[in-house]
Amino acid sequence: MIRTSKNRKPNRARKYETTIYRELNIARRPQRVTKAVLASNGQIYSSAGGVISGYISMDPSTSAEWSGWAAIYDQFRVLGGNLKLSCAVTVGNSTTIPGLVAFAFDNDSAATPANYGQIIQFAEVKDVTSVWTGGTIIQFPFKRPVRNGTPQEFQLWYNESSPSASPGSIKYYGSGMSNSTLYMNYLVEYLVEFQMRT
Repeated sequence: MIRTSKNRKPNRARKYETTIYRELNIARRPQRVTKAVLASNGQIYSSAGGVISGYISMDPSTSAEWSGWAAIYDQFRVLGGNLKLSCAVTVGNSTTIPGLVAFAFDNDSAATPANYGQIIQFAEVKDVTSVWTGGTIIQFPFKRPVRNGTPQEFQLWYNESSPSASPGSIKYYGSGMSNSTLYMNYLVEYLVEFQMRT
């Protein structure tokens, strides 16, 4: 007769515990990478001279959720995301001058463009009319260069204490608009990777 210990657990219970231990250890690994979507919103105005020009940085700390993630992880990098635009101008408003606004994703620079030529040179460009049907959302997805599944060039890991070090921006430019007018509201969704748990 084969004796078995009364304290010995059934195979199913041992397997369950082993799986949990393994998953806990994997989750604690410093190099384990976790993805999150962080969102930030803002508004786009024309200047006193009727020019729409500026940029939206790749600094994800403008998101309300940033502090929670930064408290857990030491390093991050922005892989890309999606820009959503809504028209802030009442359609049919004869006092607001419509025009063309060009958006572009710059992988490494965050600077205000001075003309259309500084926008159209990029690979990812989207032309948007400054006034459109209010209920329509215009989207502009953007992505870092990737080779063999790995972000290339400027996409290193950055310390969570310096989120402004994250390079790149979404630049935009348009001229011939009404002066000092709110034209668009935007929501930008950042796809962010985190690693190195604190």
